[in-house]
Amino acid sequence: MGVVSDFFLARRLRRGPTLLLPYAPDPTTVLETVRLHDPQAGPYGRGFRIGANVELRGPVELTPELAARAGLPAGWGAAFVAHNIDGEAGGDFARPSLLVRGLAERLGGREHPECQEPPEDLAEVTGGRILPVDELIGLLADDVPGLAVTAVTSTGTTLLAGAESPIEVFVNEWDADDVTYELSANSGYGTDVPATARRAALAIAARAGGVARDHNGFLITD
Repeated sequence: MGVVSDFFLARRLRRGPTLLLPYAPDPTTVLETVRLHDPQAGPYGRGFRIGANVELRGPVELTPELAARAGLPAGWGAAFVAHNIDGEAGGDFARPSLLVRGLAERLGGREHPECQEPPEDLAEVTGGRILPVDELIGLLADDVPGLAVTAVTSTGTTLLAGAESPIEVFVNEWDADDVTYELSANSGYGTDVPATARRAALAIAARAGGVARDHNGFLITD
């Protein structure tokens, strides 16, 4: 690797969002995991293309010299860096960070720079039918006890919350064929709450016929 290309690569790794892995990854496994975020993702250049405007470049071997130059923590063996292919094209510029964060959770890695704030939005179910409120509350009673209707807005959003529940459920009924269930943190929470939200989202998706995704936009599979 030349001095100039090494300099630009180190700068890109430093700025991120960068996925750090402690091992040399299997490209097939990485692609299968990426496709939980975007089923149409595929090979592109030196990595993968996600959606219309995101590239995940790598894997890059992290030598001690490159890691030090990029300001990365020591002890990581490989990296991927995500970025918008066309910075002038518009679109969802949050996606590279969400992509890297989700891959880190699934592949045993770490996001750089590391996000310090836990997400408030935990899971989402789209594409399903509307469930009666009583049925929804009963469905979630084991994982999310104490839910009750707290508010109903003029735009068709029903908020289910409870003093004992760490999770709030927003039911957005846009029309008869367009319903979204959003599961969010009610307050500060421990490590078990995101897993609870994922279980609840899967239960809703199974009953309503929708698709469950986590806070990073990855399909929830278990």
